[in-house]
Amino acid sequence: MVDIDGVRDWLGRLPGGSLVGQYVDDWDAFEKLDRPVVTLFGSYDSGKSSLLRRLLVDSGGNVPGWLTISARHETFEVNDAEVGGCIIRDTPGFAVGASDIRAQNNSRRAMAAVGLTDVGIVVLTPQLATAERDVLQKLFTQGWPVGTMWFVISRFDEAGVDPEYDLAEYRELSDRKVREMRELFELDDRIPVFVVSQDPFQTAGPDTDLSRETWDDFRGWDGMRDLADAFEAVSPSALPGWRHTAGQRYWTAVLDETVTVLRRQLSDYTAGAEVAASGVARRDVWESELDTLDRAAQASLDGLIEEVMRRSWESSSGADELQAEIQRTLDEWFTKHEVRLQRLQQSIRKTKERERARPSWAGFASLVATLGSGEDASTTPAGPGGAAEHVETVGTMLIGLLKAANNAPGPIAGGKASPAKAAGDLGRHIGIAEAALPLAVYMAKVVDEQGADRARLNQDKAAAEKRQQVVAECTQRTRDTWQPFVDDVREAIVAETSDQVDLDASLRQLVEQLQEAVAEGEGLFRAGTVPLLETEV
Repeated sequence: MVDIDGVRDWLGRLPGGSLVGQYVDDWDAFEKLDRPVVTLFGSYDSGKSSLLRRLLVDSGGNVPGWLTISARHETFEVNDAEVGGCIIRDTPGFAVGASDIRAQNNSRRAMAAVGLTDVGIVVLTPQLATAERDVLQKLFTQGWPVGTMWFVISRFDEAGVDPEYDLAEYRELSDRKVREMRELFELDDRIPVFVVSQDPFQTAGPDTDLSRETWDDFRGWDGMRDLADAFEAVSPSALPGWRHTAGQRYWTAVLDETVTVLRRQLSDYTAGAEVAASGVARRDVWESELDTLDRAAQASLDGLIEEVMRRSWESSSGADELQAEIQRTLDEWFTKHEVRLQRLQQSIRKTKERERARPSWAGFASLVATLGSGEDASTTPAGPGGAAEHVETVGTMLIGLLKAANNAPGPIAGGKASPAKAAGDLGRHIGIAEAALPLAVYMAKVVDEQGADRARLNQDKAAAEKRQQVVAECTQRTRDTWQPFVDDVREAIVAETSDQVDLDASLRQLVEQLQEAVAEGEGLFRAGTVPLLETEV
C-alpha cells in the first residue's frame, strides 16, 4: 500500500512549487460524496453516452442537456448524472495514439476520472479492445476491490447477428464474446461482463426526449435488465472500504503520473543542461584561443613600429614613398593577424551551425523562447478530474522556477548583445587598407616632421627620448586600431553562447532537484505495493 502521507509530503516539495493542494481538493470533493460513484470509460465510439441515456430513461430520470448521442467524438468533459442511488460519470472517449491536443486531453480526462470513482465500467464495442488494450490493462490493474470493476460489451445488435431472426445464435455469439473478453484481459469469473444493446437498431437515434417504452420491444434480449440489476445491487454500505481502496488507487495514480512527468522533464532539462554546458565550455575555449591570438599579435608589434620608423628616418625617400613603405609594413601585419581572427570566426560559425542542426538544440531554443516570452508562469489547474489534469502544471512550475532564477521578465540572453554584434554578424570586417591607412598617414607625417634633423634625433638624448615617445604613441595607435577586430570576435563569442552561459547554472541546479524528486518518488513506489483485484470488500 502506498504511503499516502508520504506522497502528499513529496508533492508539496516538488521543484518549482507544491501540487498537493490541487490534488487534495479533488480528493476531498470526491470523499465527501455519500453515494457510490460509477464511472463509464472507453473509446469515444464505444457507446458510453447512449448507454447512460438508456439507464437514465429506464430509471425514470431526465436526460441532461450535456448528454449528446453521436457517432462522432462529442463528449469532451467529465459529467455526472444520477441513476437510482448512484452518481454515474460519463467521460470523454480516449483515443490511443491521437496526435491532436483535444483528443489527448480527452484521453487524459477519461483516465484521470477513474481515480475518483468507486465502481469503474469499461465500455467496449463488439470488436473488443484493439489499440486501447494496453491502456485498459493498465487501468483495471490499479487496485479494484472485487465487484467494483465491470465490463460492458455494448451495441451488440451491431455484432453481426440479428436477435429477432436468430436469438439462439445471437446468444451464442454473446457467450463467445464474453469468453474472448475474459481471455483478452485474463479476467476471472468474479469480474462481471455484461452484453447489451442499449439502443437496438438505433431506434432512438440522437433523441434525448424519450420514454421508457421506446425500447419495450427489445427487453427480452437487449441485456439491459442484468445491468440495471447490478446497479441496484450497488450498496452504499460498502462505501468505506471502496473509498479506502479508491484513495490508494488515486494517490498511487497521482504518484505514477507525476513521476512519469518528472522523468520526462528531467530528460528534457538534462538535454538542455548539456547544451548549456557545451556553450560554457566553447566560450572558454574560444576566448582562450582569442586571447592567444591577441597576445601573439601584440607581441609581434614590439619592435615592429620602431623598426619601420627607424628605416623611415634613415631613408631619403619622399613623403609618398615613405607613406607607402609604412602602409605596406602595417598591411602585412594586419593581414597576417586578421586572417587568424577570421579563421577563428569561421570555426565559431561552423561549430554553431553544427550545434543548431542537432535535435537537442531545438529543445534548448524552445526553452529560451519560452523563458523570454514574458508569459505568466503561474500554476493554474486545468480543471477537475485527478492526476492527469494537474501534472501538466509541473512544466509550468519548472518554467516559473527558471524565470525566477534568471530574473528574466523579457528575453534572457539574446537581447543583451548589441544588435550590431548579433549572432551571425561576426566581426566588423573593415578592410586592411582602411585600418592601416590612417596609421600610415600619421606615422609618415611624424617622420616627415622630424626629417629636418634626423642626425640629431639619432644622437641627442632628449631627442632620442622624444623619438621613443613617438614610437610608443604610434605603437599604441596601432594597438587601438587592432583592438576593434579583437572586440568584434569576443562579442561574437559572447553573443553566440550567451543563452547557454546564462542558463547553465540554473539548469544544472534544476536537473539536480529533478533527480532528487524522481529518486524520492520512485522510492515511494518501492516502499509499497498496489493490490490488483484481490481485495474483497
